[in-house]
Amino acid sequence: MNIRETNWNIAKNKSFDIAIIGGGISGAAIYKALCRQGYNVFLIDKGDFSCGTSQASSMMIWGGLLYMRKFDFVSVCNFSRDRDALIRSFSDQITSKDFRYILNGHGGRNRYLIYLALQLYWMLGKCKRERPAFQEKFEERNIINEKNDAESIIYQEGFLRQSDSRFVLDWILDHQTENSLAINYCSIQNANFNKKDKRWSLDIKDHFSGDQCTVKANMLLNCAGVWADRVNEQFGIQSPYKHVYSKGVFIGYARPDKHHAPLIFEMGKNGDALAFIPWGPVSLWGPTETMETSIEDGHSITPEDIQFLLKHASRNLDPSLAKSNIISLRCGLRPLAVKKTFNADCYPLDISRHHKIVDNADVPWISIYGGKISGCISLAEKVTRKINDKIPPRLKEIPCTDNRTEKAAWTSFPGLQGNIPAIDWCVRHEFCCTLEDYLRRRTNISQWIPRGGLGFHDENGEYLKKISSHLPESSVKNHDSHLHEYRGNVRERFDQIIEQIQ
Repeated sequence: MNIRETNWNIAKNKSFDIAIIGGGISGAAIYKALCRQGYNVFLIDKGDFSCGTSQASSMMIWGGLLYMRKFDFVSVCNFSRDRDALIRSFSDQITSKDFRYILNGHGGRNRYLIYLALQLYWMLGKCKRERPAFQEKFEERNIINEKNDAESIIYQEGFLRQSDSRFVLDWILDHQTENSLAINYCSIQNANFNKKDKRWSLDIKDHFSGDQCTVKANMLLNCAGVWADRVNEQFGIQSPYKHVYSKGVFIGYARPDKHHAPLIFEMGKNGDALAFIPWGPVSLWGPTETMETSIEDGHSITPEDIQFLLKHASRNLDPSLAKSNIISLRCGLRPLAVKKTFNADCYPLDISRHHKIVDNADVPWISIYGGKISGCISLAEKVTRKINDKIPPRLKEIPCTDNRTEKAAWTSFPGLQGNIPAIDWCVRHEFCCTLEDYLRRRTNISQWIPRGGLGFHDENGEYLKKISSHLPESSVKNHDSHLHEYRGNVRERFDQIIEQIQ
């Protein structure tokens, strides 16, 4: 029996202090904080953990540099504090990394103003990182378009060592007991609050087996990210806030030999910038900033998104980086918290990235709006304090309780250096249910190997077929359908988009 099946059996007819809807970065951070305080917590996600916005970041743990544009120094200080707390607390997962701001010698911002701004940014972060400095000669110079002969300013931010998905997943896996547990690919069909015993009764359904059971909880937390408004609407929860959406798309290229530091380039419009970020064997170029009116549109990459990125790549990077070199595509939808009455037509960067915590006055329900990796610790602390006032915390803080007693199994994959977690291990211990779970979120295969791991010429097809045979079967999925569905997704999300680019 794997961990998901075990947790389902434990959850049946069980009562919890808190139930959290959504296993992205916000839900995972709050789940971890509450478990450590001794609360009994149930975390549920209708898809895989970290399958939304949290799987499509730049891997950057930033200190609020964006807010320097509007002289919002309070936000810069707060995000810098959050960044440094993450680096300090999770040094095995996050490291300080040099970033290079590439000064545009042909009509860009004044070099000395940028230098002074980065110095102020460093000081507002209490000088915790290396001090920014001019550098004219650097290894990445040969991958920059020769028309740009300007120098760079080097400064430091935090950076995830593995991936955003693995970061979120590990926080969830650290706390799996009979009292606190998580289940993916499950949804709440009905939620009724009994005013007499002051508890929620939740009817939940397993998307794979079709099984249903009832779970009780004293309080519900809506951490569904971009889906938060839909969850509130489903259960009749009112809020003064809503989400608007900004789509961010990255191109993944084969990483140039001397690409070690993320490169930040001025776009020359809206005060925005694009980044060329080394990550394992690939380099990510992006992201776009596009306002979207619907979640579905925001999760779809268009040929126009890729053409935009390619146009700016030709201006800033070596011309050899072309359409034929694209390894992977990466798309995320940022949930931006705004007031319910917001209807302005503006550029996404003009909207705050701050989170909002809404405590419902009628029933024990808290909704989380916005949120990002950099601020996840402070968000969890604020939510935990709110819950402490309503439900007394346990007397003793509980340490991490990772129950994976079996030694991790490792394997290799064609085209990748080093070992990766074996799929059997991920199924038994890490809630891995589908081929995409394994290739995208338990490992980085789909982002580091062309065409989602299949290879440019489908050379890894048989290998993926063998992997699929280790996935759990159900009434709706067998081993063949796992691979068939994944091939269809690659065709739709990668092949068809690349084919339309002129």
